[in-house]
Amino acid sequence: MASLEVPSGWAQGRGAYGGYVVATLIRAIEQAVADPVRKVRSVTAELPGPLVPGSAELSVQVLRAGHSVSTVRAQLAQGGEIKSHAVAVLAAARPGAGPLAWQELVHPEVPSWKTLDPMPTLPTPEFAQHFEYRVVEGIPGSGPSAPARAVGWIRPRAPGGPRDAAHIAAVVDAWWPATLVRLDRPRPMATIAYTLDIVAGLDGLDPEAPLLYRGTVPVLADGYFLETRELWGEDGRLVALNQQTFVLIA
Repeated sequence: MASLEVPSGWAQGRGAYGGYVVATLIRAIEQAVADPVRKVRSVTAELPGPLVPGSAELSVQVLRAGHSVSTVRAQLAQGGEIKSHAVAVLAAARPGAGPLAWQELVHPEVPSWKTLDPMPTLPTPEFAQHFEYRVVEGIPGSGPSAPARAVGWIRPRAPGGPRDAAHIAAVVDAWWPATLVRLDRPRPMATIAYTLDIVAGLDGLDPEAPLLYRGTVPVLADGYFLETRELWGEDGRLVALNQQTFVLIA
């Protein structure tokens, strides 16, 4: 078990936004595996409680390390309670071409990021100050006639660390939920379950260019909704897929 200091400035509501939390868990898992051949392929996480600024306990457990696949769990705790945990599958590349490779998702038809002005720095939520948003579609508060869809280009204002699986996890969670587009007023909401699948990754992409984001909410019922998120590279590749379950907080 290791001690972690959760910084201020990354809040969404009472705790740090989910992208920071999951990215922290992923980076701890990668450090524990310490094998560059085994890349993060899939992550599942639950966030049962807010992770607040201050000291936290971080622990990592290797569930199994096989010939080419490692399955590893990490958790963050504060005050004796588990605030979040994640299980990641890290695996070496396998042969995949011709009939063993396809992609049926269609890249969104959008303007180049270079033709769109970035939004002013968002005052809320707090963590949004760290990201640049260039919106194509889906402004919060558009009302019930608008589709529950959000599209745009996004990048950190100060990338800093490596462009790895943790980077992808942080960026894919930084856009506002598409449910906010259909609502006529802001509503507090929180992620309770999070799944990330890294498809093509970031290798070879311009590190200065933003990623294209698309989020859609196909269903909202009983105070919960499911959102599917995509990240695309400037070259048209599908970088990652993310699915989140949110709860609307009364």
